[in-house]
Amino acid sequence: MRFTYAKPVNKWIRTTFVFMGIAVLGSTQGCSEGDAPVEEVIVPVSVVTVEKASTTPTWSFIGRTAPSRKAAITSRTQAEIRNINFTEGERVEEGQVLVSLESNNANADLRQAEAELIAANAEVQSAARNLRRGEEIAVNGYLSAADLDKLKDRFSQAQGRQEAAQSATQRAQQALEYTEIRAPFSGWVGKANFDPGAVVSPSSGPIAEVVQTDPMFVEFQVNEADFLAYRNRDSSSEFSQQLDLTLTLADGDQHEHDGELSFTDIRVDERMGTVAARAAFPNPDATLVPGLFVTLNVEQRQGVEKILVPQVALQENNEGKFVLLVDENDRVAQRFIQTGARQGALWTVEAGLDGGEAVIVEGIQKVRTGVQVEPLEKRIDAMTGVIQEASGGVK
Repeated sequence: MRFTYAKPVNKWIRTTFVFMGIAVLGSTQGCSEGDAPVEEVIVPVSVVTVEKASTTPTWSFIGRTAPSRKAAITSRTQAEIRNINFTEGERVEEGQVLVSLESNNANADLRQAEAELIAANAEVQSAARNLRRGEEIAVNGYLSAADLDKLKDRFSQAQGRQEAAQSATQRAQQALEYTEIRAPFSGWVGKANFDPGAVVSPSSGPIAEVVQTDPMFVEFQVNEADFLAYRNRDSSSEFSQQLDLTLTLADGDQHEHDGELSFTDIRVDERMGTVAARAAFPNPDATLVPGLFVTLNVEQRQGVEKILVPQVALQENNEGKFVLLVDENDRVAQRFIQTGARQGALWTVEAGLDGGEAVIVEGIQKVRTGVQVEPLEKRIDAMTGVIQEASGGVK
């Protein structure tokens, strides 16, 4: 059998390979001859030129009010409560009797101690007279040295019993005084935890609590950076006198009295990276009560020259806070900075900027370090952060 179609097929295959080779060669030549450099796309960005300005540093902290003094009213002796002499939640004065305890036993103990003291005093007087007479006749040889020593011993023993009786009397007097529990200072008394008829003792726990709320303390936490800046001042005590402290309540009202910084701790909380601090505010009308959440506003009286950078330009990574700048060649550069207190929509810069730098405020997501951009000068409202045209119109 003969296959007459073999040659045409081979010819068709050879033709196909030839055309494929020509196509590949053409495409290779086209690529080598048609390549051209890709032009870099210049991205427009909005920039704000940062400059030094006179600023009044301010800080805000969330704090909680706390009494300036507090005392747990606890019984120092075991006795029955006879009377509760205060109204819960009312003001009390220093020395006021708050709780009266049963005093019959204390009175009896005091009378017994006083009687023993009287007997001890009489014994001392008698022993003193005998010793004096013995010394007089011992000079003339009418009393032996051994008998004189006995008189001296009796006198010393009488003196010892007298001192013991005096101590017992003092303890009994004190126990009687403990049956009247008085306010240690003027302030406000809380809820009574026991009723008349209950037997209380030192282990029973507080009968009530008295707190002093004028002045009222505000306890808050300061981060490490602000604390170090505070400690590095020439004189911390003098610097604290240059601060104005105001208080904003939860309902938005301002406390009518200004406060002062009264305490900063000597160590940093390792878990939180903060330092405990405290401010004191006058509270004569008792408008503040312990336990309120408040906003503490701290403002430095004397203005300082600081560079201000917009909040919208500020970024942060694991290495710290930074901004993107446009250099003299219109290329993007990264600059790490250290910030201080916030001023409205701006942050004060402690280190990293010298002033005059063009900081990118719009288009940050479209650029990266080193790329060329077209900077468009803008201005920013220092309070609201609204970006405006350089001429003053709102963008």
